[in-house]
Amino acid sequence: MNTVNHLELILPASVWPDSASREAIWRDLPLPALAQLYGKAAKQSGADLTSLLSQRYGVSSLAIAPQLLSSLSLPLEAGYWLCVDPVSLRVDRDHLTVLGAPYLTVSQAEADALVQALNALYQADGYYFVAPTPNRWFVRLPQNPQLEFTPIKAALGRNLNTVLPRGDGALQFNALLNEIQMLLYSHAVNDARDEAGQMLINSVWLWGGGDYPPAALPQAEQPILGLDDLLLALNGEVSVPQSWAEVTQTNTAVLLDELEVHAIYGAGYEWQQVWLRWEQDWFTPVLAALKSGQLRQLTLHFPDVAERAVIKNSDLWRFWRKAELPRHLIHQDSSQ
Repeated sequence: MNTVNHLELILPASVWPDSASREAIWRDLPLPALAQLYGKAAKQSGADLTSLLSQRYGVSSLAIAPQLLSSLSLPLEAGYWLCVDPVSLRVDRDHLTVLGAPYLTVSQAEADALVQALNALYQADGYYFVAPTPNRWFVRLPQNPQLEFTPIKAALGRNLNTVLPRGDGALQFNALLNEIQMLLYSHAVNDARDEAGQMLINSVWLWGGGDYPPAALPQAEQPILGLDDLLLALNGEVSVPQSWAEVTQTNTAVLLDELEVHAIYGAGYEWQQVWLRWEQDWFTPVLAALKSGQLRQLTLHFPDVAERAVIKNSDLWRFWRKAELPRHLIHQDSSQ
């Protein structure tokens, strides 16, 4: 491998969301290489993930639905488009919880049938739905609703009432969402799913709106590589390294977002296993590369707490900096 000048690892969902079990989930989670890297690093103010992506790609905000649509090469009319993710609303003790992928699986045939029903009901009112993939649909609205929508990753696992669209027209828009829920619930697709014991597709999640076609984005000097749908749309056909051994570029930034789905659904064991895999595939070989000079600088981004840790080769000689895991991983207050 050639010498790598700078490696950036971006780690969203690094903070376990349940503060009551946070210390316990870290108690038997040995990450000595990460502790060495973080302990020796200089700590700096960082950015949340949305800001980081916007800064890196040179725009104030990213209209996600138009960017995703533009990567699909579909014959679509210009207008205001939203992502429409099929979800299942679970009845809990005193509220509805939003559930989705990967626990909710949808076939393309089911998606096509449900979108056909939605268009039959709403196309005359100026709405047009498409389902290019089973788990992500899109809708063109008659106009921009001027609402604030919650991203799907921030809505999954949450109380429905706390993540609904917000703004002056929210009441009317949420009434539309209720109509959609009634249509989906009574559809033959859900009758068949109910009979088969599958989760119902009884709602959709609307988010990521913007005008299509999107304005051309400036070329990112240092793109962020990752398997996230938005990054794949922004970056085009690029190879995404899954470990240090696969890093080939002189300057590389990688989004490691595998923790997110497990944090959303409270899957503690699976969340721990991701850290252990990263210790083996990333942190341990990266520490060795810094020591050997194969890597000159590492930046660890923790967007949950807007912090970054920067370590250079020479920092490894700073004996007064002891190995330690990021304190926010274990002790951060849940209100933050």
